[in-house]
Amino acid sequence: VAQAAQQALTGSGLALAQTPSGTLTVVASGANAASPATAEAGATLAEVRVTAQADRTGTTEGTGLYTARGPSSAATGLGLSLKDTPQSISVMTQQRLEDENLTTINQVLARTPGLSTSVLGTERTSASARGYPITNYQLDGISTHSEFLGLDALPTQSIADMALYDRIEVLRGASGLTTGAGDPSGIINMVRKKPTAAFQGLAEASIGSWGNRRGMIDISTPLNASGSVRGRVVGVHEEGNSYIDHYRKKKDVIYGVIEADLTSSLKLTAGVDHQKNRSRGSLSYLGYPLFNSSGEQTDFPVSFNGGSRNNRFNTNSTSSFLTLEQSLANDWKLKLSANYLRSTQREDSVYLAVNSSLFDKFTGDGLRLNTDRRDYDLRNKTIDLKLAGPFSLFGRQHEAMVGVDYTDFRSLTNGSFDISGLRDAPVNIYRWDNSGSPVFGERFVTFDSTRRQKSLYGAGRFQLSDRFKLVVGGKLMNYESNYITRTTAGYNTSSLVSERSVFTPYAGLLYDLDENHTLYTSFATIYNPQNSIDRYGTQLDPQKGDTYEAGIKSSFLDGRVTSSAAIYQIKQDNVAEADTGYFVPGTTNTASRAIKGAKTQGLDLELNGTLARGWNVAASYNYSSSKDATGQRINTTFPRQMARIWTTYRLPGDWHRLTLGGGIDWNGGIHYTGEAWQIGRTVTARQGAYAVAGLMARYDASDRLSLTLNVQNLFDRKYIASMSGWWYSGTYGAPRNVQLTARYKF
Repeated sequence: VAQAAQQALTGSGLALAQTPSGTLTVVASGANAASPATAEAGATLAEVRVTAQADRTGTTEGTGLYTARGPSSAATGLGLSLKDTPQSISVMTQQRLEDENLTTINQVLARTPGLSTSVLGTERTSASARGYPITNYQLDGISTHSEFLGLDALPTQSIADMALYDRIEVLRGASGLTTGAGDPSGIINMVRKKPTAAFQGLAEASIGSWGNRRGMIDISTPLNASGSVRGRVVGVHEEGNSYIDHYRKKKDVIYGVIEADLTSSLKLTAGVDHQKNRSRGSLSYLGYPLFNSSGEQTDFPVSFNGGSRNNRFNTNSTSSFLTLEQSLANDWKLKLSANYLRSTQREDSVYLAVNSSLFDKFTGDGLRLNTDRRDYDLRNKTIDLKLAGPFSLFGRQHEAMVGVDYTDFRSLTNGSFDISGLRDAPVNIYRWDNSGSPVFGERFVTFDSTRRQKSLYGAGRFQLSDRFKLVVGGKLMNYESNYITRTTAGYNTSSLVSERSVFTPYAGLLYDLDENHTLYTSFATIYNPQNSIDRYGTQLDPQKGDTYEAGIKSSFLDGRVTSSAAIYQIKQDNVAEADTGYFVPGTTNTASRAIKGAKTQGLDLELNGTLARGWNVAASYNYSSSKDATGQRINTTFPRQMARIWTTYRLPGDWHRLTLGGGIDWNGGIHYTGEAWQIGRTVTARQGAYAVAGLMARYDASDRLSLTLNVQNLFDRKYIASMSGWWYSGTYGAPRNVQLTARYKF
């Protein structure tokens, strides 16, 4: 502070002095300058006090770090540091996103510790943690909802472009305190970029394999002389082909946000983003067929496309938000947040119906074509009002939070069949030329999904002693959801769930071994109403259970390096699983079955930070095993073990402009076993353990311009990235690819 104040006084005719009591004062410079002693006596200019406050926003942009210094509210709603949060949290910082050239949310989640990603076709993606899908997303800490119902997977969050976000926070474990209805997997919190106090600009351009091209511009600036109103705008254009035959895509993104200090204590933040995606030759729900008519596992080229080259998948997604933060007395704050999501989707597709027929491995005959047109419309509204702040009790400082929220979600899907005769046409998988342009008729089916939740929640962090901290809270909610299916043939179903006064408690205890190490244990409940239907047409009961976790979190080298180690156990009933070979009555949707007494046990290890000057590292190991009441393994398409490491090093001396990096993703084996009703026998597909390596090199041509080369799947490893038991299909990971990116700061 003294150095900054002295620099500010340069050339002013004033000088800085320090009184015996330690107060910094400003005095006249030169021969007539008063001494510090006289300054204390009041014979100088009026006293000037200079204070500084730590950044509490948690912003990672511009830090160059793989660690996040700020607070997170993902687990408890309280603004706790990651070290004081009694659950496993991983943060993908802005520097990680840049170093690994991660431009989509799916790419980020695939590199996040403990997460496994899967796809349905080319457009629908999802992530799982601890063996279970993540369906709860947050935007700036405010919950939204994502549905993954096999046929109708919501693309709004899964297509998000990372140019809009400062960081991605991932909580692993039950999230009942912040989300109410939720699953045991966790939460993905996507934190948007906000305006900066000073002007800054960034332009990016990149080219890569398969003709991929991307451009991005990001400008942030004060909008008035005082800086009380600030704005930021981000624009993206990307297009290119793919390693998958006939598949090409294009997207445009625009984001604008304004931040205004309405008064000295009231701040407004408002913004909107819009993303438009267009793709051709897309895969609807399938990759390649896992089995042939002999029940054997198949092997196809990585480039195999089971869809028509004329398929299209178009998405328009808009998100708007508004936040008002009122600072109150004694450091309390009242915060009102509102989010609105709107997404529309149009899909026309022709694809191999590998879920309903199998092909002869010698002749290639046996398959038929399926055709679908789906028009999808989603709307999600969330309002959250929260009061939080510190308070004193029994001579110690504590923190409390109380709030109310409301979520209203609806998705409407209309489906149409082809009327040209293309549907059910026989096809030879070896000779098919990916042709087919269907003519769609009138709507034949409607899927109408609604979800409403009203909640009252609260939590507190209590400093029980110098070393012990207790975090307790809970959420009381009313919940209502319905999934209605209507067909023109007269088949109508309604899956109504209505629950009132459901309470989801949360508790965590932390013990500081010293200033660098903290032990913790936590308990959280699981409550997740389900729309899944069994083979008899009956809706499954809500998924219920508990999560127990214990671990240690540490920081080293003045906080530049952080680590965590945790063990956990999840106990659940009514876990939905695909009932392979059986369908929901009156539909072609695969039925579900409920698993009783499911138990998951696991281990999370993670290390992030700057080990030495210019040397960043991120490493993790995760183990998770899920079994039913009889001891049989479930969730077999989720790897039991995952290990990831990524590191970069800026060379010293004359080579200081060059940064080199690389990493390896290792995944344990997965398999899928199910009943192939077409041939009346059990079939199994396996992917053994595999590793995928990547490299990075960045050269700083100047303080403003840098060039970065990223190589993914360096050794061109062929592997099955995901398996779908719903569709008897698999999806290969991308082969070796290269991307060159130029970044210019202005």
